[in-house]
Amino acid sequence: MATKKQRRRREKELRHEYEYVYIDEEGKEVEVEQPPPSRKEKQRQAAVSSNGRRPTQVRPVQPPDWRFLRKQALIFFAVILVVFSIVNKSVPKAAALAAVYTLVTLPVMWLVQRAVYRSYLKRTGQLPPPRDGRSK
Repeated sequence: MATKKQRRRREKELRHEYEYVYIDEEGKEVEVEQPPPSRKEKQRQAAVSSNGRRPTQVRPVQPPDWRFLRKQALIFFAVILVVFSIVNKSVPKAAALAAVYTLVTLPVMWLVQRAVYRSYLKRTGQLPPPRDGRSK
């Protein structure tokens, strides 16, 4: 429930009716078709734009690519190898575990790249590129 102060402000906003007019070249008052936004509308607009993102500009996303995925997999392998060699204190065992984890993670990385690219296409309203003669 709104506080007394909020209720009074709301009542005050509803109580005042404003007429927006401007004076044309002939000196006559002409009503404005679209009144300027109210204080609440300005606050809503400020709240929407205050998250720091521009809603009209979407960062471009590249389609999934195996070369990029290989680079990601090498970085992932190196990080996992370092972590497992610290934990296991055995480099050959850590390398084997890192290789297994990397091979298991590769399809997941591909699916994530594809999902991000498809959501980018939906946001921008683009059509996905045609498939290269492959059947579903």
